[in-house]
Amino acid sequence: MITRRSLLGASGAALATLALPGAASARSTTTNKWSRLSQHLQGRLVLPSEADYQKAKQLFQVQFDDTSPRAVAYCASAADVALCLRFAQDHGLPIAARSGGHSAGGYSTTPGLVIDVAGLNTVSLGNGSVTIGPGAQLIDIMNTLSPSGLGISGGYCPTVAAGGFLQGGGMGLFTRSIGMASDKVTSAQVVLANGRVVTAAPTEHPDLYWALRGGGGGNFGIVTSYQVTPSPLTTVGAANLAWTYDQALDMLDGWTRWLVDSPWSIGGGANVTLLDAGPGKVPTAGIFLGSVDTGPAFAAEIQRLISLVGHAPVVNQAFTAPYQPVMMNLYRCTDLSVTQCHRDDISPGGQIPRPAFGAWRGRLFGAVMPREGWARALDVVENTARIDGQGRQLQISALGGAANTVSRTATAYVHRDTHYSASFLTSNAVAPVSAEAVSAAYQFVDGGFAAIDPYSNGETYQNFIDPRLTGWKQSYYAENYPRLSRIKDRYDPYNVFRFAQSVR
Repeated sequence: MITRRSLLGASGAALATLALPGAASARSTTTNKWSRLSQHLQGRLVLPSEADYQKAKQLFQVQFDDTSPRAVAYCASAADVALCLRFAQDHGLPIAARSGGHSAGGYSTTPGLVIDVAGLNTVSLGNGSVTIGPGAQLIDIMNTLSPSGLGISGGYCPTVAAGGFLQGGGMGLFTRSIGMASDKVTSAQVVLANGRVVTAAPTEHPDLYWALRGGGGGNFGIVTSYQVTPSPLTTVGAANLAWTYDQALDMLDGWTRWLVDSPWSIGGGANVTLLDAGPGKVPTAGIFLGSVDTGPAFAAEIQRLISLVGHAPVVNQAFTAPYQPVMMNLYRCTDLSVTQCHRDDISPGGQIPRPAFGAWRGRLFGAVMPREGWARALDVVENTARIDGQGRQLQISALGGAANTVSRTATAYVHRDTHYSASFLTSNAVAPVSAEAVSAAYQFVDGGFAAIDPYSNGETYQNFIDPRLTGWKQSYYAENYPRLSRIKDRYDPYNVFRFAQSVR
């Protein structure tokens, strides 16, 4: 932990104006400590005594509300971030960076100081490039870029923010055709642990630039702005396919065999879903496809997929539409406006509620899953700790294609020989969640992980962070971890940015 200003090396008048005492600060009152920080912030500091503190400390999942930060700083600039970092280190406080609050491990909160960059949410389109703030949510990035016929590989949840999404890799419906979102980052403005604001780019701090594209959020500094090259995304093809549950094994087996030979123009995924995991409830089975090729080749690939499944789907809806409504469909916001497709607790007009509890575990795969592997996965779906009111899903998302044209060591995102991700996830909508429901959720995700792990490549997508994962360094980063550790030592030698699964 850095405690001496001589080590901070902070520059700029904004930092110099905050003359925080050193050792004497420990003897000052709590009120004076926080008031001095608050007075110098362009943004706003929220303390536990304030009326909106309960809302300010919330992450996406209610289960993390038990963590009570000493304060939440809503930063309005890179200078604000630097001030917060200096304050926290002068006073021996742990910090957590927060952009969208979607960390499945709860790593975007802390008992110390939460440095929130959600307000840095600019999405500004320039000549061949877009400036994206770390607080910009995927729904807003899509909504800003789509009128110009542009987009990024934009995830599966509308309220995920760019801050962590881009640093962890960034996959989505069109990853196979346009690559990982992090591959399109051309530079980033970063506040380091010592308060310096630097640009990470191919010619400036290239090692940090390498690490920020796949090294995971909250490890090396706090990004306050990205420059990203968007991809053309105009009219696209899409298809909703569904089979009866007794055909789910054939669907998964056929989809996997189809995927490894499918053209890069098509992405998507397969899901087996229990909206309610109560005893006797029957799962649904479906596939969603998106294609940048809207011609006859897309229709032919749909038919090839159906042939490999071996059964005609009970739902077969193929259509061509602009990119934006297709993404709104994927985000499950078809009946909502863009304004409504935001969290209802912190966004005016938002209608997306926070889940009370969720668990998620998954693996990556570089080869076709044997049919027996899918059978074991479905056995977990059918027979594990059934409990009323808990949503469950086996979710498989397509990777590969353009994402795999980059070498495993070219960026920190290492999973360049992966064809798809398979995950088991649960969600309880309403709090409080009983201990029985929590236990059942972990039985489901742990059982699912154990069923598919033997067939995987032993790796896990770092944006689907898994606090129960042993060997996470190898799983998230593989051969890139030693280099990440060296970069960590250079840019954060005192390990200011740390959490249970942070690079060290």
